[in-house]
Amino acid sequence: MIRLSCSFKTYDWGKLGHESEVFNLLSGCTEKSDLPNDIPFAELWMGTHLSGPSHIYGDENQSLATFISFNPEVLGRSGKMFGRTLPFLFKVLSVRKALSIQAHPNKSHAQELHRNRPDIYKDANHKPELAIALTPFEALLAFRPVSEIACFVQGIPELLEVIGIASATDLSSVSDDTECVAIKAAYERLMRADVELISDRVNRLHQRLKSGSKLDLTLPESSRVNLDVLREVFIRLADEYPGDCGCFSLFFLNYIRLEPGQAVFLEANLPHAYISGDCVECMACSDNVVRAGLTPKFKDVDCLLSMLQYEPRTNNRIIFPPKECSIRIPDSKMGLTRDLMPTVFTYAPPVEEFAVDRICIPAKCEAFHLFASPSASILIIISGSGRFQVFLPKDRDNENPKDPRSDSLTEEKGSSYGSEKGEIVYAGSVNQMIGFHRGMVFFVHANVSFSLHPATPNNDSILAFRAYANVDMISQSEDTIYDKTSSVVLGQARQM
Repeated sequence: MIRLSCSFKTYDWGKLGHESEVFNLLSGCTEKSDLPNDIPFAELWMGTHLSGPSHIYGDENQSLATFISFNPEVLGRSGKMFGRTLPFLFKVLSVRKALSIQAHPNKSHAQELHRNRPDIYKDANHKPELAIALTPFEALLAFRPVSEIACFVQGIPELLEVIGIASATDLSSVSDDTECVAIKAAYERLMRADVELISDRVNRLHQRLKSGSKLDLTLPESSRVNLDVLREVFIRLADEYPGDCGCFSLFFLNYIRLEPGQAVFLEANLPHAYISGDCVECMACSDNVVRAGLTPKFKDVDCLLSMLQYEPRTNNRIIFPPKECSIRIPDSKMGLTRDLMPTVFTYAPPVEEFAVDRICIPAKCEAFHLFASPSASILIIISGSGRFQVFLPKDRDNENPKDPRSDSLTEEKGSSYGSEKGEIVYAGSVNQMIGFHRGMVFFVHANVSFSLHPATPNNDSILAFRAYANVDMISQSEDTIYDKTSSVVLGQARQM
């Protein structure tokens, strides 16, 4: 188990200073001090991507990628499939103003874009991604049912003047076979419209709504859209991006508000835009984004329109549900109440590069033993403090990874609140203790299990997230079974 120092991004859309979850976590995962409180802290990056690589805490000259290249065995099963690298990129995002209307290409399209325009599309990899809300989180995602889009186009004069009567009529008279065609035609009219026309109509609707007017239209009976909420969201978008065509995308794409713990999975070509809030995000190791709208960056409108999924979705097809892992409880503890029971929820999308666990440990729980993953993982502590008790497989007690910096291994003694010196932490023996607190990030070797012990004087529950290669999918392809059951142990932790 190795403590990491992580990169962060100060994009303009990030929350400022202490309002940002990224900023508040940085005290545990960066060695930079005196961070300014008046600039945006947008993203925390954890992984090996060249645009924001993690390093060994205490040694900025050694990246996690370098450590893995010297010690490929720490990757476990994922190394056989993806080579000497982590197949995923793990992030925390803090969103103050809306991100661009965007989508991510599939693998073959990503390779084509990178080959033809490497200055813009710097990765040849696809970028499926998963977002899990830490705070109430707003986003636009996937096209609305065509009946809703038709009502918005016909009921908002400023939007109708951009889309046109013909496209509006087509939206109102579609069949199941033609709805995607009608949505694509109308959205293309919006995104290709004259810039001055768009700017004028967006600003006109913005002024009308801000002066007190409401969205006065009738939606289908099946619709659950709250028009007052959409009015407020449009005003915010137009405040942030005056005259931008992306503001009208609110009436084409589903508006969703995730509560903490809820998630969405963004597969290739799915249109989306984050609006506000904090989330944990995991994706294939890529930074490929095709944008058009709500951004000062390069807009590749033609590319985006040609690749989007135009199939409409309802909200019940958007939320990505996790699976609650089973917990093995010792017979002596069968009477535990819920406030003592840890929970592990697994978000495993249909991709091989990544899955994420959300780990919640009540403050009153004395210890919780977590399974050993057959692939390497990254763990971040969002809240709480305590210590890890680390276990190596019995046949590896005397086998430590090689430290490229020297021929000797360093071992952190640790405390209940973590090491300040940041040596490499090798799980070199059973029962080794490593302290942790909020914001700390760790690289966990494959096949290493550990238990978490909340700090005794602290009443804060522990919330942690762990990302790893989706070995369940890999196992299924190999006709093997991976037992991912976790166990709770109150009192002295023991190896399972």
